[in-house]
Amino acid sequence: MTDKGRFRASGWRGREVGIPDSVRAAGPVVLELKGGLTTSFTVRAMRRSDTHKSYGEQFLGSYGPRARRAMLPGGYNRVEVGRVSPGSNTGSGFARWRLRSLDVSELSVLTDTLSGRNDDVVFFDGPARCSFVWRGRFESGQLRFTSASGGTAREISEQGAIRGEVAVPGKGFLAVSTWGRWTLERL
Repeated sequence: MTDKGRFRASGWRGREVGIPDSVRAAGPVVLELKGGLTTSFTVRAMRRSDTHKSYGEQFLGSYGPRARRAMLPGGYNRVEVGRVSPGSNTGSGFARWRLRSLDVSELSVLTDTLSGRNDDVVFFDGPARCSFVWRGRFESGQLRFTSASGGTAREISEQGAIRGEVAVPGKGFLAVSTWGRWTLERL
């Protein structure tokens, strides 16, 4: 992806951010969010036209300075970034948020074993089988597959399973969503 095709936004406050048509036309959109050490932010999918505005799910959150990655759900053209405040009389830190789109070349490709922490997106170059293990305190997570050609993401892991095997149906993106550590192994 050239710099011209990249998307970047940042700010101190929560706000609505449009994802450029050029980024969405290139295929599924992988977003990366960074917050600050003591600041939390959330990202929620939005769809806006001249006459209508609708909200989708909250699909990404930042809890500290570590980068979090997730797929923008299909059919959405905007996101709403919100600063999380723990209470009505307390602040939420002084850091700013940074949001950017990622190119496939910036993603990890699962060729053998891959470990990580929290939300991430992994690229698969073709159909494969892989095992997963959630190693966090809460031991839960989700794996969602989105085809490289686009479309709707579909969950491919069993709800509540802390380990197992999944079939990745083809070339595309595997979104890992969990609060702790995880390990994927290509079989």
